[in-house]
Amino acid sequence: MYKAPMSIAVFALLVSGGMAVNAAEDGKAVYEASCSRCHDSGKMGAPMLDDMSEWTDRTQILWSDVHEQHVDDGLLDTPEDDPEKGISAAQMEAATNYMVSIVHKK
Repeated sequence: MYKAPMSIAVFALLVSGGMAVNAAEDGKAVYEASCSRCHDSGKMGAPMLDDMSEWTDRTQILWSDVHEQHVDDGLLDTPEDDPEKGISAAQMEAATNYMVSIVHKK
């Protein structure tokens, strides 16, 4: 009699868990496509992904502000500017969450 609500709850947990994995995968994909060219090499003063000391004070930053600054500086295009090359604020957040997760593992 209570199987349907329980099945729905289990399904919801499975889907939400899958969404977290997809968000991490999406963040990694955005990082590799748009961020790695600077954050892997330190180009233009970008904090390098593999250097924890460069990230110690950056984990509490509002990533939407970082996205806006990168667009203003000409480092990134928005999807409105260039749909094939631009990244949205949500994609920027996913990429930065991915970067922070990598830094925290080190």
